[in-house]
Amino acid sequence: MKRKIALSLLLILLMCLVLPVTASAASANGNLGCVTDSAGILTEEQRQELEDIAAGISEKYQCGVYIVTTPDYTEFGRGTISLCAEEIYDRYLHGFGETGDGILFLVSMADRDFDLDAHGSFGNYAFDYQQRDRLVNSFGPFFRNDDWYNGFKAYLVAVEQRLVPAVAGYPAYLESLETQQAQQAKMIAGAKGIGSFLVGVLTATGVCGGMKRQMKTAREKDDADEYMTPTSPHMQIVQDHFLNRTRTVQVIQQEPRDSGGGGGHSGGGFSGHSHTSGKF
Repeated sequence: MKRKIALSLLLILLMCLVLPVTASAASANGNLGCVTDSAGILTEEQRQELEDIAAGISEKYQCGVYIVTTPDYTEFGRGTISLCAEEIYDRYLHGFGETGDGILFLVSMADRDFDLDAHGSFGNYAFDYQQRDRLVNSFGPFFRNDDWYNGFKAYLVAVEQRLVPAVAGYPAYLESLETQQAQQAKMIAGAKGIGSFLVGVLTATGVCGGMKRQMKTAREKDDADEYMTPTSPHMQIVQDHFLNRTRTVQVIQQEPRDSGGGGGHSGGGFSGHSHTSGKF
């Protein structure tokens, strides 16, 4: 109960106290805007300029670009700054597309912590761990000198520089991913076919072995006459017959996998949260 109360109070702080008259900071549905400065490290003019830049990048590339500052992330009660970033993203940010593509830059001033949280299939493609390291290099020198405004501006420039090739390369990435999935499906189908064949062979071997054990007292006779008993009917002509043996192999075909798809940045790939955290 105490945690819920603390979380509610912090949300009020985020939404109301720090930005009481800024309509662009939060949308009508309760989501945060692109730049929320709860720690109060920016002037309103600086925050608004960064908001406009981030919103423009988000709309242009259909990938949410978010900045949130807080006095102390531990007030959320989530244990780590990464979990705190996930809660903020999942509760108060929407992202773009079916998987909520975007990246959140969370800054906590108490112990100078930060977290970069990439989300969505395109968000994780555009901002993998290597690209997140480059983003850290963009704002790091400014943050070490407590130059928050220019650090955030350098960060937004680096974000757009990455989104330009990411948007161009994403269709090829999806095509490559679909090809890999098709190859995996063929391998699985082949493995199932081999497995079915081996099961059949083992089953047949077991049956034949059982029959052989049941006939272990039988002795092979060299001539067909030797198989006659006193009660057998007398036959003038005795013939030996060899029967052809036929083996039937059943081929099991797997239904083709539906690769899905859709417009925008939706598509395959990891679509959850991935993080780069540290101190500045």
